[in-house]
Amino acid sequence: MKNKSRYFLAELLGSCFLVMIIVGSGLMAENLTNDVAVMLIANTIATGAGLFVLITVFADVSGAHFNPFVSIAMTITGKLKKKLLPYYIIAQLVGCLIGVGLANFFFEHEIYELSTKSRDGIYIFTSEVIATLGLIIIIFGSMKSGKIAVAASVGLYITAGYWFTSSTSFANPAVALARTFTESFTGISYLNTPYYIIAEFIGMILAIYIVRKLFLYK
Repeated sequence: MKNKSRYFLAELLGSCFLVMIIVGSGLMAENLTNDVAVMLIANTIATGAGLFVLITVFADVSGAHFNPFVSIAMTITGKLKKKLLPYYIIAQLVGCLIGVGLANFFFEHEIYELSTKSRDGIYIFTSEVIATLGLIIIIFGSMKSGKIAVAASVGLYITAGYWFTSSTSFANPAVALARTFTESFTGISYLNTPYYIIAEFIGMILAIYIVRKLFLYK
């Protein structure tokens, strides 16, 4: 039970700070400029840097997943015990929802507000599949090199993903759900959130198949 509490707290804190960084940096950028490209640059740098730090800090405690589909992939491939999966997913969901509420509050918004930002279309759906597939492959591919390599690889991949995918690489269903509750350019309409999560699920399934072929073969 002691270890489960540690894992839960690490995943909750990491997920909370991740969403605070994503949403908070977006809200700060909106306060400082009307240039969407500058907003995205600011949001990108903050998110990539934040991921590097959070993974480095929490990797030795819980593995620093901060993502239900990463935890599910770890469970399917035998890297995470099945009995721990519910603790991870609940912690990630709760952490992300706390994070978006805090970020909104920091910038004098309603703590929870439904986003009206539309992110739809087959092109965005496909890019979110690829974003999630790439994230999981990169995590598994860098694991043997240590937590710093994972932290750097994930941070840099998501930094790039903001720009090479039309979905801006959410690649995380807990983050997608949380971002439904911010009325900012980092948000996503509740009408589009289910499609993002479906795309991420497909990306995870494809990634697990590739990971097994590339990194887990015997």
